[in-house]
Amino acid sequence: MSANPALKTDQPIEAVLIAIRMAARDTNLYTFARPDRGPLPGAMPGAHIGVILPNGVERQYSLIHYGPQFSEYTVGVKRDANSRGGSLFMHDQLRVGMKVTLVPPRNNFPLKEDADLSVLLAGGIGITPIYCMVKRLVELKRPWQLHYSSRSRADAAFLDELSQHGDCRFHFDDESAGKFLPIADIVAKAPKTAHFYCCGPGPMLAAFEAATAGWPAEQIHIEYFTPKFEAASEGGFIVELARSKREL
Repeated sequence: MSANPALKTDQPIEAVLIAIRMAARDTNLYTFARPDRGPLPGAMPGAHIGVILPNGVERQYSLIHYGPQFSEYTVGVKRDANSRGGSLFMHDQLRVGMKVTLVPPRNNFPLKEDADLSVLLAGGIGITPIYCMVKRLVELKRPWQLHYSSRSRADAAFLDELSQHGDCRFHFDDESAGKFLPIADIVAKAPKTAHFYCCGPGPMLAAFEAATAGWPAEQIHIEYFTPKFEAASEGGFIVELARSKREL
């Protein structure tokens, strides 16, 4: 499956919000399309798009579907009380019919489709790219297992659909007497040829990295909500403008 080469994949896309659906408590699904409903560049599981909101804020959100091209993009967004202008704006102010600018799909979290076993770990809204991977692995009839951790059943997006698969294991904080998802045990029990994928909050990713420290790097796949490292702020740099050749 490959993207349609006729569609430009590097130019911003003017789009409109066409639907908002509730996926779980404080988590909504937002669907965008071109105003003329024209085709959109395709993407594979793990890909994300950039959303430039009317308030000028740009955020990256994982797509919940895949394919060679789309008529619309759907992303999941959890409302964050500590939001810096992204999720709060989307939940509180973004409405159907409003225009946004989209940055076409990029994939820093690709799925290795021929792995002997794909072990998927998701925490909270980190389920969005993992959910897309599940759909692809089911389509390909490849072996997989999902370990999905959430604060509660009410906070777990796609719970009903994922519950239909026997390869899904759920962990709810409010039902686990304060215990966390046993990531180290999950990793230790997996065959040595397994590929691991993890997306979730910082503490979960730190535990995942510790548990997989001895594994080959090519079998470990991880995606962060926020940058792992702060941007360098010392030393400075020079930017040359392509057209004018001015240096700043």
